[in-house]
Amino acid sequence: MKTSYAIEKNKKMAKLTIEFDLVEEAEGIHSALYGYKYRSLLWELDQKLRSVHKYGAALQGQGEATSEEMDVCYRLRDVIREMLQEDNLTIE
Repeated sequence: MKTSYAIEKNKKMAKLTIEFDLVEEAEGIHSALYGYKYRSLLWELDQKLRSVHKYGAALQGQGEATSEEMDVCYRLRDVIREMLQEDNLTIE
């Protein structure tokens, strides 16, 4: 895989070129094309965990979360954010 990224100072648009060997790097192609979906899914998971922790909503279905569920959801959000920060990523 070869990647190049350039920004021209006088233009607002960036140009990104990614080249793959189609046979050996099919997984890389998928990740490059659909990375936004992974980010969106991770953001939705974070929001679900937030809802359980902050509002006491059940993790699945109707009802209220237990205090243990709320605590685990809080800790999972911290772990997710720490992992994202380590890789200089964000879901916001």
